[in-house]
Amino acid sequence: MNNYSKLKELAKTRKRKLANNTYLTVREDGGFGIKLHDTEVVIHYPDRVVLDSGGWLTVTTKSRMNEFTDLRIYQDNYDWFVDGIVSNTSIPFTDGMTIQLGGSR
Repeated sequence: MNNYSKLKELAKTRKRKLANNTYLTVREDGGFGIKLHDTEVVIHYPDRVVLDSGGWLTVTTKSRMNEFTDLRIYQDNYDWFVDGIVSNTSIPFTDGMTIQLGGSR
């Protein structure tokens, strides 16, 4: 079961708190957001995932992105990168980046 399916099932329950200061949101456009404080740091759709730090490049933001996606977001010399899109390839992280499930950006 993929992350979108898991969140869809979770949305049917009353549990919306996922972690400290982190909540599941059900979006009007059919997506499921992972909201850390006031920022949806991850939005899952059936065919894609959107990542957005909201400018908060923190350990906690990165942790939530890693916890609620199948990607690996990591930091090297203050810059963030995303692994797991195409094997053996890292791409620079940018706010609002959309990752198509199946490997393209």
